[in-house]
Amino acid sequence: MTEPWLAVHVDKRPNASFDIEQRIVEAGGGRFAAISAASEDELIGHVREADAIIVSSARITRRVVEGMPRCKLIVRTGVGLDTLDIPAATDHGIVVAHFPDFCQPEVANQTMLLLLACAKKLHALDRAVRDGRWRPGPLGPMGAIGGQTLGLVALGNIARAVVPRARAFDLNVIAHDPYLGEGVFRAHGVERVETLRELLERSDYVSLHTPLTPETRHLIGEAELAAMKPTAFLINTSRGPVVDERALIAALDAGGIAGAGLDVFEREPLEAGSPLARMENVALMPHSASYSDQSFESMRRRIGETIVGLLEGRWPQFVANPRVRPRAALPPRD
Repeated sequence: MTEPWLAVHVDKRPNASFDIEQRIVEAGGGRFAAISAASEDELIGHVREADAIIVSSARITRRVVEGMPRCKLIVRTGVGLDTLDIPAATDHGIVVAHFPDFCQPEVANQTMLLLLACAKKLHALDRAVRDGRWRPGPLGPMGAIGGQTLGLVALGNIARAVVPRARAFDLNVIAHDPYLGEGVFRAHGVERVETLRELLERSDYVSLHTPLTPETRHLIGEAELAAMKPTAFLINTSRGPVVDERALIAALDAGGIAGAGLDVFEREPLEAGSPLARMENVALMPHSASYSDQSFESMRRRIGETIVGLLEGRWPQFVANPRVRPRAALPPRD
């Protein structure tokens, strides 16, 4: 009797539930396991027999890929692919699937939440009320939001979802994205800015929406922060390493920019002693922008369906390495 195929979730966390994925995998004839690993060697030991793996934040290196001789599919829970060695997966005929569309409204909403928290000094005023100080001195400087300029760094799907939300607050929206043609900007009614520096100089709020790639790592560093207005705020809901965190801390300490709203960090979780944690002009969130009950339930269902579908010979909706197709070891469809 042939042993059922195996799907392994490699990022088990305390109190995490995988009942949706497990139910779909088992109904499709497979087995499901959820594990955590403290080292690369331990991870390899857990996935050696896996036909598919599900990844949230674990690093899947070439060595891990080489240690999964049966694997046909890596599924990333979400959008980002920066923790996966995609060329290695392609070399070994492994399909890499992800869900770039699953959380666009949620991240766009959190972008606006952080922008508003910065503009209205939510963190400092909330703390003052809780501490019994009511108002901690003058409320100003606090500019009006309407009529100010939001600069979007990249104009992908999430940034495009930010645009109508920003307009609802009467913000002017500009964007810089060297990979898009003029037609995309026109279609969304956004002014195209040719250089990143010009966007930084003009914006009252700078919101980052780039993926993490070698080109975007530390895209915002000392020189870029110095180009921003001293009254401007930096919002990051993309990936932490897009910003040079040391340079950001220095700019905030020196008053080079007015503040920041951050959902992501260079090292996560944020270290307890980070200077960012003591700054009242910084709004912090725990890499939670993508979350809503509905978005995660939908994604978990799609993960299970993607695994079963590929192992039955059906190609996933979103594949990060489409060139793998001639090498992918998919079973023939009935």
